[in-house]
Amino acid sequence: MKTNATLLTGLLLTGSLLAPHLYAQTAPDQPNGPEVTTLTPGLPPPAFDQPRPERPGGPGRHPGHRPDRREARGPLGRREGLTALTTVTGTVGQLTGNDDFILNGFTLKNASGTVTTVKFPAHLGQSVQQAVKAGSNVSVTGFTETSHRGEVNFRMTSLTAGKTTVTDAPPTVLPTPPAPPTMSTVTGKIADYQLDREGRVNGLILSTPGDSKTIVRIPSNVVAQLSNLATKGSTITVQGFAKIPHEGQVQLEKATILRASVLTINGQQYLVR
Repeated sequence: MKTNATLLTGLLLTGSLLAPHLYAQTAPDQPNGPEVTTLTPGLPPPAFDQPRPERPGGPGRHPGHRPDRREARGPLGRREGLTALTTVTGTVGQLTGNDDFILNGFTLKNASGTVTTVKFPAHLGQSVQQAVKAGSNVSVTGFTETSHRGEVNFRMTSLTAGKTTVTDAPPTVLPTPPAPPTMSTVTGKIADYQLDREGRVNGLILSTPGDSKTIVRIPSNVVAQLSNLATKGSTITVQGFAKIPHEGQVQLEKATILRASVLTINGQQYLVR
């Protein structure tokens, strides 16, 4: 009897402790009220930003874990491992830039007349521009790579022009962060559309007073909606933030790159998201 009584007492005590836990975990949702997160008494709050516990074999890994493609890439998105370097020599042709006209490459013509497109990180633009110009004889060390669009380029790791050598190094860390961009408002007529390298519209070229060209950057999901609203020749007012070149970058063509936040077309305002 004593043993049974002790067992019954233990069961009742366990049930009283579990009751609030079960109630809090199975409480029905409030149909008309705000969503409520119910914390279970005696348990820690839910962890939203806490790191996952480590598994055997290292953080986030388990025995036999094989890294995927992303884990096998370096900080610049390239595959880690050994890459054979080669050196090409020739004459610098045209300096090239990205869609924002930021210098990131040049063409190189060798002795046999073959033209190669040399690419380098945009933050090396000032150093490269100071070292070379059209017609300069240079020696470039690097490797050949193919972009996702199928373009074959020569990725520069170092460049030598005369007594000057430019090496692919990380960008300089500024002692103080740059000032945040300020909101700008520009009104002009749509002179043309800017296309990316795959032939898709990625910007509106505005005709504005002055010599500076203004290009309005718009998300790809907004392009189709603007096809009838923002036709060539129509006037548009844009509110957005101007893109400022980073340390070491060079803009080959004077232009204001404006990332649109609000568009005003025919008196109607549109939020760009």
